[in-house]
Amino acid sequence: MTEERRNLYRILYVQPEAPAELIAAAYRCLMTKLRHHPDLGGDHDTAVRINQAYAVLSDPQQRQVYDERRRKRRQASSDGGAAEPSPAPRAVQACPFCGLAIPWRLQADSRCQRCQSPLASIAYNFRATRELYGRRSAPRVDKNCPVILHTSPAAPPVAAVLRDLSLTGISLITRADLRAQTTIRIEAPGMDAVAHVIKVQAREGANLVRGCLLTALYSRKSGVFVSETA
Repeated sequence: MTEERRNLYRILYVQPEAPAELIAAAYRCLMTKLRHHPDLGGDHDTAVRINQAYAVLSDPQQRQVYDERRRKRRQASSDGGAAEPSPAPRAVQACPFCGLAIPWRLQADSRCQRCQSPLASIAYNFRATRELYGRRSAPRVDKNCPVILHTSPAAPPVAAVLRDLSLTGISLITRADLRAQTTIRIEAPGMDAVAHVIKVQAREGANLVRGCLLTALYSRKSGVFVSETA
């Protein structure tokens, strides 16, 4: 990959502190759900940029080197050097659940006009609540809490039970027929979120669904997560 000064994290719609699982889920969502892959009608140059960004950020060694370069550029900028160029502005992006085009600039409480899904990324909401790694504060959502599950924008909602919630992931139990690599929306007391399904396991006549949170909207600004793993 040639020397790239675009912000690779912005290309994948994640923050620099995003874990590897979230980066992988964001990449899959961009290429398949949001149809940026050329085989799905996406623009070739955009797909190349997404692939290049993912190639760097998915490799721990390349990501470490890239992060260090970014740190040095920011330091040079603060010392009076040239600032890191901003990526070209984009007019629209898309709702991660229904795919509707939405404004590029979002607020923490932004929702899709068509499906009402929350639009602000998980990292955006973490910054809004001033959370730090290892010492985060976020609204509590209790285990074994009944939730409303949307398996697709067109399908009627179904019942589910929240099993666990983490900083960037969620797991729940439902009788709905779900598959990995799909996107779901979860409405729970105090939380509305969109997640990318990573794994589905059959369990006692139901399905245990594990997902990576893509966006979330919380009704309260502080509390405690159920756990740090989902």
